Amino acid sequence: MSSHALSAEALAQVGDAYYQWTLEDDCLTWAPHAADLLGIASDQALSTGRGFAARVVSRKGTTRFEEIVSRGMRDNGQGVAYQIEYVVRDDQGEERWVEDRGRWFGDAEGRPLRAVGLVRVVTNRRQRDEELTYLASYDELTGHLNRLRLKEVLSDTLGDLRRFGRQGAYLVVAIDNLSLINEAYGFDVADRLIVEVGRRLLGELRSSDIIGRTSGNKFGILLGNCSDMQMCATAERLLGVVRDMVVEVEAGPVAATVSIGCVALPSGADTAQIAMLRAEEALGDAKHTRRSSYAAYQHSSERERLRRGNIRLADELVAALNQRRLDLAFQPLVHSGTRETILHECLIRLRQRDDAIVSAARFVPIAEKLGLVRLIDHRVLELAFEELLHGAQPQLAINVSGYTITDNVWLDMFKALSKAHPSATERLVVEITETVAIEEIGESQEFARTVRDLGARVAIDDFGAGYTSFRNLKSLEIDLVKIDGSFVEGLMGKPDNQMFLRTFVDLARNFGLPTVAECVNSQEEVAFLRDIGVEYLQGYFLGEPVLMPPWRADAVGARADDPDVDIAVGANGTGHSL
Repeated sequence: MSSHALSAEALAQVGDAYYQWTLEDDCLTWAPHAADLLGIASDQALSTGRGFAARVVSRKGTTRFEEIVSRGMRDNGQGVAYQIEYVVRDDQGEERWVEDRGRWFGDAEGRPLRAVGLVRVVTNRRQRDEELTYLASYDELTGHLNRLRLKEVLSDTLGDLRRFGRQGAYLVVAIDNLSLINEAYGFDVADRLIVEVGRRLLGELRSSDIIGRTSGNKFGILLGNCSDMQMCATAERLLGVVRDMVVEVEAGPVAATVSIGCVALPSGADTAQIAMLRAEEALGDAKHTRRSSYAAYQHSSERERLRRGNIRLADELVAALNQRRLDLAFQPLVHSGTRETILHECLIRLRQRDDAIVSAARFVPIAEKLGLVRLIDHRVLELAFEELLHGAQPQLAINVSGYTITDNVWLDMFKALSKAHPSATERLVVEITETVAIEEIGESQEFARTVRDLGARVAIDDFGAGYTSFRNLKSLEIDLVKIDGSFVEGLMGKPDNQMFLRTFVDLARNFGLPTVAECVNSQEEVAFLRDIGVEYLQGYFLGEPVLMPPWRADAVGARADDPDVDIAVGANGTGHSL
């Protein structure tokens, strides 16, 4: 076998086909396997440059003739390299992307005379590239723009609105209670609902309007050439078209509603980022009003003051994390019958540089927005174990945020501490809020199982605020249920809450689950809750948060802060076991 034949065979193995093209007679010669590679058996199509060019799909790439002849380049004696891509149509009418690379040589005047090169079919690679390009700008589920691309378009539109003195608007549309639909019907149904909502919204927009999907349950809509009155009319129309929508699934019809936040442009925002943030603020206002409503952003001096304060607090929080100025305060949890303290709940506090104490209510929401809440949970765990290892052997419990449920770093830290101090872990309760359990039921089950396997106990906090069933409580294998404080506050004047608590406690007792009532503020509430079977009580009436752990010999009782700004982040205690 000749060296030429061997080379051709080797090229065939890697999917390349050799060719030579002489321009004077338009003769085109190929390696024997070229016909199979290109899917072209016609001698006419492969034997001349014109014949091959007839199989090239116009406007899809650059042809070899255009690259070699039409560019007007000259060969200086070393040949001119080229590499192009184009589409050829095979004998079945299918299109194949071809990579064509080679070198052409000129005559004495440097004009194209002869070309040699290799072709390779790259259809699969081109398809992958096109898919990646598509995904860089579009949401895979709905086909609408993704958040990044929508933000870019919003930025460009703001510039145009200012340049031409026009008005527009940006809307954020959120599907209400999508997590409940996920829980009830599964993710497939929820995805179908998202797609249908996006389709309905698009159907109500003008051809010049733009829609994108900005997060799991949210769409962003950009309205050009739109007055404030038209913005509100569009929002009303979008609410109605979704409200009237029903999606038929195997389990039956599924309906949805949306809430909308709007901001006028450019008067309401200078940048795309600010426009998105202010639309989200307006969305929050709409949700506080009622489900399936809209709100337009209104500038507020008080809102701006709070925002500036939050920015300063965010800086302080970052510094406090670095300087270890996050501490715990302790509030007792008592037995409803004996009033004996069995736990002290740990409440996270930020100690400022001037030693002023900041309640969790002020900085935890900011930490969540900044993605710092995981670091706070790490610090709470660290501080809790410091107290667990005290000679008095207190029992402790800590609440974890929804972010920590899937935080392997926190779990690794917990595993290391638990293995090093197993007796301390046995005196620890880890609390998960009900809303987290609803939204992340699978992850919560796995998290709870891991915590229990390591020797700690698991509690559900704020039960009743969401829609968790006792079946879910059973699947989580929890040890304790804490009733949401909204059912206890003002209890004696609320017959409906009294009925709920009686029913709830009976069900919990049947499941063998001890119960805790939070926000207990009077002797009458103590008596009622004790009589219906609530085992444990907590509230300012029974004990205020203190910064000094009560089990330390030199403890000096000091109030941590005011009751109206307190948020529980964890729990700890001494005395009887739960």
